[in-house]
Amino acid sequence: MRSAPPRPQAIALLVAFGVQFALGMLLNLFVELPKTHPGSSGDEYFSRSFTSLGWALSGGAGPALLAHAGLALLLALGALALFIRCLAGRVRGWRWLTGVAALFTVGAFFNGMSFVDYGEDFSSAIMAGCWLIAVTLLVTAVARRGPEVAVSV
Repeated sequence: MRSAPPRPQAIALLVAFGVQFALGMLLNLFVELPKTHPGSSGDEYFSRSFTSLGWALSGGAGPALLAHAGLALLLALGALALFIRCLAGRVRGWRWLTGVAALFTVGAFFNGMSFVDYGEDFSSAIMAGCWLIAVTLLVTAVARRGPEVAVSV
């Protein structure tokens, strides 16, 4: 049986994406990350990135990065949860949109960690591009009009 589109969950994610944008601008304009911190050195990307994430989530770089990194993690998990819900519920017209949105949200998350690791502006640009694509796909999903399927309880 097909489920109704989970619009409230998608709208909550969109609100969180808006807050994430504001936090990103705060970081971009008013916070300078230290060049040397846990995760800023080493050879292997994933160990570096997760060390940087732990440092950011510990508040080591201040409250702005803590909030931005924490919300980024929640957005990645939330986008994946929305996709899994749409997939499991066979929500017509939402599965591809939320799946690709989840992919780009995870892409933004990893490029954010890469930015903290290496401090390269292109990582920030890729993160912003992924954010834009994910938001566009979720707005498209929410704006879709189609047959609403009642869920029987």
